[in-house]
Amino acid sequence: MIYFFFFLYSLIEPPQVIAHRGFSGQHPENTMISFEKAVEAGTDALEGDIRLSKDGELVMMHDLTLQRTTTGTGNVGDHPWYGYIDGLKTKAEPAQPIPRLNDVFDLLVRPEVASNEQLYMIVDIKFDNPIEILDRLYALLEEYKEYASLQRQVVIGVWHHDFLDRTRELFGDTYKICFIGLSLVGARRKFLEQVDCLSVPFAALADEDGQQFIREAHDLGKRVFTWTINDVEQMVCAVAWGLDGIVGDHVDVMVEHMHHQVMSYSHEEYISYLDASTHLKHRRTRWYYYCVKKAMQWGSATYIGV
Repeated sequence: MIYFFFFLYSLIEPPQVIAHRGFSGQHPENTMISFEKAVEAGTDALEGDIRLSKDGELVMMHDLTLQRTTTGTGNVGDHPWYGYIDGLKTKAEPAQPIPRLNDVFDLLVRPEVASNEQLYMIVDIKFDNPIEILDRLYALLEEYKEYASLQRQVVIGVWHHDFLDRTRELFGDTYKICFIGLSLVGARRKFLEQVDCLSVPFAALADEDGQQFIREAHDLGKRVFTWTINDVEQMVCAVAWGLDGIVGDHVDVMVEHMHHQVMSYSHEEYISYLDASTHLKHRRTRWYYYCVKKAMQWGSATYIGV
C-alpha cells in the first residue's frame, strides 16, 4: 500500500504561489526586477534572503559570499554596502544592481502593491547569519512603521531556535514567524507550536511521516509550505497533500497551474487529475526522497542543532 500517496479527493483551494528569490527562473535572483516581475506575474507571495553588510545594511543575498551571483568577492559581512556592494552587479544577465531589504520594502508599500491584501513576503534569515541581523531588521521596520501594511506583509523566516527566541523578543505578535528548515524532527521539537507557518523541502513531506506532519500543523492552525517546486508533478503532490504554499523559481508556471488550471476543474476532473500523477508511485522515486530526507535530518542536527 502506497500509504503516503494522495489522500485528499475533495476539491480544495490549491497552494499559494511563493516566488523563490523573486521570479528567479527568468531574472537574476534576489534583485528588484526579479521581485517586481513576480508581482506582475501574479504571485501570492515573495521570498528572499538577507545578509548583514559590514556597515549594517541588510543586503538581498542568499550566499555568505558575493562571488557566485555578483561581480564582487569575499564575504558579504566583510564588505560595506556604501562604496563596495552598492557598486556591484549580478553575473546573471541582464546585469542588475544588488538591492537592500529597504528597496524591497519600498516595493511592498507602493499603493498598487499594498492594496493587494493577500500579498506577503517571507524574509529568509539563514542560521549562519550573525544573530544581530534581527536587531537591524527591527530597526529597519521601525523606519517603516508609518506603513501599517508591512505588519501583514512581512513574515520573518528563521532556521535556528536561538533566532526564534530573539525574534519573539523583538517582534512579539506584531509579525508572523515562519520556520524554515530541513528536519521535521527539529520542526516538531523546537518550532511547531511557536510559529505561524513552516517551510520545508519537498522530500521531507513525501512519506507517511511527512503527511502526518502536515496534519499536525493544520490541526494547530499552522500553514505548511514546501520548496523548491519547479516540477509540475511535484505541484500535483502539493495540491493533493493540501499544502498552503509552494516555493519555486518559475512563477509563470506556478500561477498557471495553481491559479488557473487546478481551479478550473470540476470535481470529477480534479479526481482524475490526482489519479493521473505517477510521481510517487515509483519505488525508486520514493527511495530517493527517503535518502534525501535522512541526509537532511542528519545535516540539520549536525550543523543547525535541530
